[in-house]
Amino acid sequence: MTEPLERAKTLLSSTDSTIAVVLVDDIFTSQERGVKPLLHLLSEKKGFLKGASVADKVIGKAAALLMALGEIKEVHTLIISEPAIKVFEKYNIPCFYDKKVDRIVNRTGDGLCPMETLCLDVENPQEAFDRITSL
Repeated sequence: MTEPLERAKTLLSSTDSTIAVVLVDDIFTSQERGVKPLLHLLSEKKGFLKGASVADKVIGKAAALLMALGEIKEVHTLIISEPAIKVFEKYNIPCFYDKKVDRIVNRTGDGLCPMETLCLDVENPQEAFDRITSL
């Protein structure tokens, strides 16, 4: 694990953030849930994710595809779904995690995460972005 990824991981664990992104000396954190922070970065701070080290609390396939679209360098997460791991493998993004699950469940725990469901059949990162932003 690189020093920037260690920094991102420390930021995630020492704050109320749901995501921490480190790109050299630039840092982005957010308390927003789900894929909202990634959508913000891809839409409002174009290019910020490219080459960045990312620590996130939960990563499903939708988030993984968005990170691949942003061309991140590496990622660490507390919980990751099997489909998300496959995305990172496909795009050669080093991925570290604490716990692997089959799928990400929704916040009430009674079904799949809506974003995971929306992107289960998607392989192209741009298509995932387009599907999510068209909601």
